[in-house]
Amino acid sequence: MAYELALSTTFWKSRDALDNRERDALADAMDKVQKGLPSVHVHDLAPMPFVSFGVNRDAMRVICKRDGNILICLYVGAHDETYHWAKRHRVLQVGNYVRIVQTREEEEAERPVVTGPEPTTSGPLATVNDDAFAKLHVHPPTTRLLRELTDEDLLVDLLTHFPSTRGNALLHLATDPADIEGAELEYLAAIARNDEEPSLSDALRHDANSADFWIPDPADEAYRRALRGGFETWRVFLHPTQRQVVRVKSKGAVKVTGGPGTGKTVVALHRAKHLAEGRADSEPRPILVTTFSSVLTEQLGHQLDLLCGKDTPIRERIVARSLVSVAQDVLDAAALPRELVVDTDDCWEKALAHDGSGRGKLFYESEREHVVAVNDAWTEAAYLKVKRTGRGSRLDRAGRREVWKVLDAFEQALLAAGGGDVIALTRRATAALRSGEVASPYTAVVCDEIQDVGASELRFLAALATDPESGTLRPNGLTLCGDGHQRIYRVPFRLSACGIDVRGRASRVLRLNYRTTDAIRRAAVALLEGNEGDELEDEGVHALRGYRSIRRGIPPEHRTFATAGEEADWIAELVRDDPSRLLVLARKRSWITSLRKLLQARGLEPRVLESGDEPKNEDRLLLCTLHRSKGLEAPRVVLAGRQLVPARYPGGGDPEDRTLWDRKERCLLYVGMTRARDWCGVSTVKKR
Repeated sequence: MAYELALSTTFWKSRDALDNRERDALADAMDKVQKGLPSVHVHDLAPMPFVSFGVNRDAMRVICKRDGNILICLYVGAHDETYHWAKRHRVLQVGNYVRIVQTREEEEAERPVVTGPEPTTSGPLATVNDDAFAKLHVHPPTTRLLRELTDEDLLVDLLTHFPSTRGNALLHLATDPADIEGAELEYLAAIARNDEEPSLSDALRHDANSADFWIPDPADEAYRRALRGGFETWRVFLHPTQRQVVRVKSKGAVKVTGGPGTGKTVVALHRAKHLAEGRADSEPRPILVTTFSSVLTEQLGHQLDLLCGKDTPIRERIVARSLVSVAQDVLDAAALPRELVVDTDDCWEKALAHDGSGRGKLFYESEREHVVAVNDAWTEAAYLKVKRTGRGSRLDRAGRREVWKVLDAFEQALLAAGGGDVIALTRRATAALRSGEVASPYTAVVCDEIQDVGASELRFLAALATDPESGTLRPNGLTLCGDGHQRIYRVPFRLSACGIDVRGRASRVLRLNYRTTDAIRRAAVALLEGNEGDELEDEGVHALRGYRSIRRGIPPEHRTFATAGEEADWIAELVRDDPSRLLVLARKRSWITSLRKLLQARGLEPRVLESGDEPKNEDRLLLCTLHRSKGLEAPRVVLAGRQLVPARYPGGGDPEDRTLWDRKERCLLYVGMTRARDWCGVSTVKKR
């Protein structure tokens, strides 16, 4: 019998632990099952509600759920390991929602013992009020019970006993507690249609399961490559709440925020694809996908290839370019200086020759970015009038004139060097677009990681998406994705300072973390205590309110060592005890360099990721700085050399710069900890 295969996230994660030879054997076995060849036999696992088929002469097996001629691949591994997994899990369906849940007995047995006060948890429906429940015909005391459920597994267990239409709507609400209207409309429409429980096969094809299950076309080359490649293919698929954001219509800009692991980058990619699909055939200009980093932009381009397929008509309508390179293209078209001046020390040295007050380089760098760039005050007259909100030093009119001499001299020095830094290049490119001297080469712009995009760069993105005739943003012209709590490079400012209005439905918050366990998520959020605000947000919008993870997990493991050698011993032990990838992060490059030598002395060969490097499937032990960890994730993460954070403040600048420095250091830890999917360790060394 030939089967259609559905692939689950649990299957992909277990498959990720296989070596290349085992992956090839698995792909061959799956191909035979799809074709119905007798050399691979599918047999029942009674009394368990699963079936399985063998790989590598039954040395490995695949556990599946069968529904007619469809097999849902759930887990792959060694023979005994897979049967043990099958005993601990089951597949449950509530309306259109399909979930793989642990049996309650096994989950209780595996739950770690927690000493001291138990951390406060909030379940999937904890924030839903009585009025919202009443719209779904759910009333006390049932509402009280639903709010007290601590995770989605428990909720799915209970909702299997509800009428299909109501259970389906409640799971919709659990996935997105803010979408009360959507849950009610879905519920009422289902009642009007007199819906019955859909078959498991039909439910798997519903948008509600797009983040957890995938039914590939066997002839799809991307699917065939993914079987022998890494887990990354799965990352371009959407959860239903993300799908709603992708398709939102706006008169101009759309902003998408949310904590780490909520899928902002996936939304950005699908948003670009959605806009490209809706582009008129008469429109020759492509969609731009961009971000502040050339490394991250390359990752976006690769993920677009996975999502759209290389050399397809849709992919050809989307261009992935770094923000700086796009600005240079515009300056080229305007015949203006376009070289990126990376090392600006010489330019500052020339500018500081005009410094009669002895304030120093750090002060002027800070003044230029915090005051001049944020307020677009690039003339002396504008600078003399602008408010220096958030600055701790006072400047009278005469003092401002003295400061402006230095800032203006710096701009002239950049021009003389052949162009400018990122701020200068994007500012001049914006002017070229606004004057009409150069037309925007793009019909719409999608920017990821906007928290580390400066005010001048953001004005440039808006200019690229502006209709020259009306002077306003084109409909759906600008999509911005990011998280202000992950800002590790640039200064904070509000989008409104750049003339971008994202109030109301144009501002969306993703609240469900698909990557990190809830225990790790809570520990990461605790690092931001006293720093919960986000300048990118509108008033009354809090990106971390309602932010949660489905998986429970265990809190990060903290270790303290007397020496760096003892820290290396621990990391080496972690590598030898578990075959899954371990990502080790540290604040300083020097710590990474020393740690690599210590690990090599212990018989390991870690790979150090530099700015342009990407992880490979065979990498089991990766080292990199916390700054480089943006865009990465791994089953296990160690934050090494915790005593190095916060790094010592370099001094100088404005008094308020010290506060911003400390905030960025906490954000670095937040970013690093949320790279972990399943386990996180934090190590402190008393002395080197």
